[in-house]
Amino acid sequence: MARFLLRRLLAGLATLWVVASLSFLLMRLAPGGPFQRDKPLAPAVEANLRRTFGLAADVPANKAGTLVQFRVKPGQWVLAGQPLAEVRGQNGETQHQLAARDLQVIAVVGQPGRTLRPGEPLLARATSGWEQYGRAMWSYAHLDLGVTYASEGTETVLATLAKAFPVSLELGVLALLLALALGVSAGLVSGLHPNSRLDHLTMTGALLAVSMSSIVLGPLLKLIFCVQLRWLDVGGWQPLALDWPHAQVKILPVLTLGLIYAAWFARLTRAGMLEVARQDFVRTARAKGLPEHLVVLRHAFRAAILPVVSFLGPALAGIVTGSTVIEQVFQVPGVGEFFVTAAVNRDYPMVMGTVVLYSSLLIAANLLVDLLQAALDPRVRGDHA
Repeated sequence: MARFLLRRLLAGLATLWVVASLSFLLMRLAPGGPFQRDKPLAPAVEANLRRTFGLAADVPANKAGTLVQFRVKPGQWVLAGQPLAEVRGQNGETQHQLAARDLQVIAVVGQPGRTLRPGEPLLARATSGWEQYGRAMWSYAHLDLGVTYASEGTETVLATLAKAFPVSLELGVLALLLALALGVSAGLVSGLHPNSRLDHLTMTGALLAVSMSSIVLGPLLKLIFCVQLRWLDVGGWQPLALDWPHAQVKILPVLTLGLIYAAWFARLTRAGMLEVARQDFVRTARAKGLPEHLVVLRHAFRAAILPVVSFLGPALAGIVTGSTVIEQVFQVPGVGEFFVTAAVNRDYPMVMGTVVLYSSLLIAANLLVDLLQAALDPRVRGDHA
């Protein structure tokens, strides 16, 4: 079991690294940037923000003396060995600060006439993609997701996500519990009474739910119950609030997100029950004279639930990704709001922070599903041991 767990942990870490790397690459390849806006920032402010977010780095002075003048200007590309600035030493001799590498000037630091010391910032240069990638991966490994562009470097990504994550977590947990409760119960009833009217009615409803996307179901439910009937309200989600004014705004988001997966759970449970009912150990249990409810709960149900447990991983992924859309439709103040706005505004740290957060949650959830499946079916543990 320990070897099985270790393999799953290593595979999860490798998956997280691949997802973070691909997301980093796609964000850099997408057109536009965080500093392309209708009202441009002042050059000094933009340079400071670029340094804060790792998009620029300081070029230190390597000579002591008085700064005479810069030989470059912001936006200019400079080749290695080309002069950057003129510095007058203590003996009155003018020397050139040379570029040690090819670089693009982002901003110049200081004014002519200023006294320089070796190691003091002379100008800011653009960092390469590899530098940004290495710095990002190193910070993620230390659980540092950086600061957000929207706050202009005053608030960390973790602090921003910590405010909205409880909302998204509650939405996802409630939707999953609803899907399991409705789906497993309906599938169990259908599996115990195959080809009955109740079975046909349940599976017809499940087929309709599976065929409908949450993008369609959410606005449709909102139109009916919030706009036309005015039975429910939208907005004002408060985590863990159970009083009716706060609880009623959670009904439609949870129902929209969980109903489709309840249909899948129902179909899988029904199929599992029909298959297990023909197994020898179930017939043996009945032949021993056990009551039907004990035969179902103690023997048949444990084996029939295995397909549902296997589907928990994809279901969790669908619920997590689907919550982003549902949060926008029902004005739920969750992580999805930050993910959408950050992607539009090219807020690289916030986008990467939400990607890393969602990926970590999915990997952890799939690990728990694997452990649960191994506990229910020892063959899984033996195959991977």
